[in-house]
Formats: sequence, C-alpha cells, structure tokens
Amino acid sequence: MIKPEKKLQDKCIAYLKERRIYYLNLYGDGFSGKGKPDLIACVDGQFVAFELKVGENDLQDDQKIHRARIRRSGGLHYSPYSFEEFKKIVEDLRHNRS
Repeated sequence: MIKPEKKLQDKCIAYLKERRIYYLNLYGDGFSGKGKPDLIACVDGQFVAFELKVGENDLQDDQKIHRARIRRSGGLHYSPYSFEEFKKIVEDLRHNRS
C-alpha cells in the first residue's frame, strides 16, 4: 500500500514536470541525514523547498532546523498539506504573489 505522503509527492512531481519546473526529489535514508525537504525546486529563479505533509503530521525538529537554514539563506520553505495547497504555492510563486 502506498503511503499518503508518497501519493502527494507523486502528484506534486507530476505537476512540476508538466510545467517544466526544475526539481530534485530528495530521498531519505540513513546515510544522507535527517530532516531534508522532500522536494527542492527552482520556480522562476527562486529556491523553494517543500516538506510535504498529510493529515495531522507536523514538522519534526530536524525538519524545522532545515527550514530555518533555508530561510536564513534566502530560500523559501513550505509545508503544504494537500495537492491543492501545493499548486497554489507554485502558481503564486510563478506569478510573483508570494
């Protein structure tokens, strides 16, 4: 059975591909460190990180550390809880309404 966050991630990746938006899908494993965002994209020249969440999940402490580092470096970090929220963020960034 596919986990809900994986389903959301697959939809988000397809959405980025359709719009020819560059992205990286960061897989978590025991060797590469904890807390990295699920997706990193370049949306109209902006560095954007997405930590995808479903249901009652909230950011874990290690994810909050990455969020703080990304924001401190001038990047953007979002934690959308639905595909619709993800699409709105991307479209707002594409139309400079962030």
